[in-house]
Amino acid sequence: MWKNILKTPAKDVRYKVTQEDIDEMRELRESGNSYQAIANHMADKDKKISTATVVYWTNEESRRKQREKNAKRRYDPDSEENRRRIKRDMDKRRKNFAADSEMETRHRIQGALDEKRHPRHSVKVNPKSDKRMNIDNARRLLESGKLQRKNRKMKD
Repeated sequence: MWKNILKTPAKDVRYKVTQEDIDEMRELRESGNSYQAIANHMADKDKKISTATVVYWTNEESRRKQREKNAKRRYDPDSEENRRRIKRDMDKRRKNFAADSEMETRHRIQGALDEKRHPRHSVKVNPKSDKRMNIDNARRLLESGKLQRKNRKMKD
């Protein structure tokens, strides 16, 4: 009944580069070009990126450190930045749900399992129908890995 098919997710608007750009930057770096030379090369191709972006995608240690730093970031709940971030994330989630209904099913199951105020006994797995799944069956489906998706936007 459940297939593990990865459909094309919505484009993440935070990224300035594509996987092809990353591959090209890595090749240029491996051939001995400086970070600045690579940034200039990309600018010649109408890709305005900083040397920091080149370092991030071509230096594994730098990328690891930046990701650790980003993981510690916290947002003020009342800030305009947080409201924009939530809107951006919700828009992307809607696009991803439209592209892959199993992502929405996973999201609904995880939300039901995380509910703390009132224990859930079933989960509505499809917003367009009244069909519900027993919470124990939903937990088993989630734990089976059939709804897993890779949590990355580009190849590391």
